Amino acid sequence: MAPSSGSIPPPSGHGRGLSRRRFLAAASLGTLALTGCGTGFSLARGEGTGSVEGRLSFSLWAGDAELTVFQELADAWTRSSGVPVALNVVPFGELLTGVDAQLAGDRAPDLFRVTYQDIGLYAAGGALLDVTDRLPREVTQGFTDAFRQAVSQDGRLYGVPHHTDTSLVLYDVEAVQAAGLDPPTTLDEAWTWEEFTDAARRLPTRADQFPFAVNWQQAGAYRWLNWVAQNGGRLLDDDLTGPAVDSRAVREALVLTQGFFTEGLVPPTTSTKGSYADELFTTQTIGMVFAGDFLLPTIEPTLAEQGRQYGATFLPRAESAAADLGGNAVVATATSVNPEAAADFLAFLAGDEAQARFCEQAVVLPTRTALIERGLEYALRPDLMELYVEQATTISQDLVEQVTVPQFNAVNTSLVERLESAFLGNADAGEVLDGLADDIEGRLS
Repeated sequence: MAPSSGSIPPPSGHGRGLSRRRFLAAASLGTLALTGCGTGFSLARGEGTGSVEGRLSFSLWAGDAELTVFQELADAWTRSSGVPVALNVVPFGELLTGVDAQLAGDRAPDLFRVTYQDIGLYAAGGALLDVTDRLPREVTQGFTDAFRQAVSQDGRLYGVPHHTDTSLVLYDVEAVQAAGLDPPTTLDEAWTWEEFTDAARRLPTRADQFPFAVNWQQAGAYRWLNWVAQNGGRLLDDDLTGPAVDSRAVREALVLTQGFFTEGLVPPTTSTKGSYADELFTTQTIGMVFAGDFLLPTIEPTLAEQGRQYGATFLPRAESAAADLGGNAVVATATSVNPEAAADFLAFLAGDEAQARFCEQAVVLPTRTALIERGLEYALRPDLMELYVEQATTISQDLVEQVTVPQFNAVNTSLVERLESAFLGNADAGEVLDGLADDIEGRLS
């Protein structure tokens, strides 16, 4: 694979729940009122989280590797632009709640990090800077269609798709060898649903050990839609205004995944309201785990210390292969007093060399076509990252459109509840899907 530059060149030629939904609904009507705005945020540099002329404030969550490269990139851009960037680092679960309060109090940052599933809500509420005409064409045209769609609403761009991630099936080498399994090594040969289930049944099942677990917990419930898409189904109809779950494809996906629990192939604690699946893989409770590439920096040293080897294979397939849209965008707020500088920084972050540097060091996947084609030199497990890159080619634009509608977080909350009733409550599949359809109707209306 071709290496990327070890140093970042300067920019070239470009001048939850209640809180978020109620904030944006009120903001769109111009009737916002919010009290109790304490956030506990702290800035790495500078004072205050708000937008101040001559300095960019950037609120984000970040792991150690991510923070290191974010700081490196911010410093590189500052050397060229002369504009300092203050990084405001907070826990993932607190960032958007804090941004909501800051937007309400007219003290929002210039920039913030956001999941693709959240961006539609903020764009629809008028909270984000429209950067359609502020970014160079070479930047905006460098993303794949699916990722350009992920940061768009009504044909307008509201940020940059900074990176993505998706899932593979990680497996314990000793466990699969003992079971006589030979996991597929190419996307074309990925296990079918039936083959995957048969393989799982060959792994040990005891009171304290299970064959596998899927990563659909909490806000990750949308990853269940992988199974729906693999079977040719949809959550939302073609015009994204209503449910499309009353179909054979969706029912079969639900019956299959419900069976993982009723047959005891997955721990009951890994339902949509349960514990994160990767934690059980590192404790040898499960032999295989559906896991995102961003987890490798945690999994790799833990298993190395235990002397365990692990590999990866592709997600199961039915009519076709399909994978989840993970990763994050970076957006600028509509209230930024530095819109030109904010847009310039976004363009820099999204450029080939800066994105390559971030992805290689943070062990995540690029969204730029040129980087996908040339390959990257990952700091960790490049052998597995090649598989993640290939799996990411199955993230379809259809699925991206469904999970980035402005109301998707509310829909995802319904997925958590309805899937929980199917997985642990053994509810009838038809009743579950009828209830989900009603929920979607209410969420989208």
